[in-house]
Amino acid sequence: MILDSGLSESFNSPFIVPVASFIMVLGIVAVGAWSNARKRELESQERLAAIAKGLVPPPTAAELALTQGRPSISLVRRRANIRLAGIVLLGAAAGIALFFIALASILRERDVLCGAACALIPFGIGVGFLIDTRIQSREIDESTPSNPTTHPFTS
Repeated sequence: MILDSGLSESFNSPFIVPVASFIMVLGIVAVGAWSNARKRELESQERLAAIAKGLVPPPTAAELALTQGRPSISLVRRRANIRLAGIVLLGAAAGIALFFIALASILRERDVLCGAACALIPFGIGVGFLIDTRIQSREIDESTPSNPTTHPFTS
């Protein structure tokens, strides 16, 4: 069986690996989102069936965490995690840029510096996370009272 020349040329394209990896990542994300939605749908149906039968509905994951002594993540901890992610992404952006700069100097090929533009993606996301952390800090500061009331018997 002889393959069509157009079909064989498409498999010899230098873009087949990036396109295939993009499709693979997209598929993994889509299947993960579908799986999560299906899991929540099944849990909801289970709770509704228990309520319809007059039984106590099974506890949710958050309720189980509270009963086992593991409280949910506080706002301060969530803010710290977002700040950490922003810092890691900024470091990754610097590493990617330095890699392409070093590679360009080793190969003495100026066109390799175009790869340093890839560092703009994690840089932008990291800056966005740090801005979000700053906004959350302001919201937390605004929600807490500025003048805490003191106990009348303490001085």
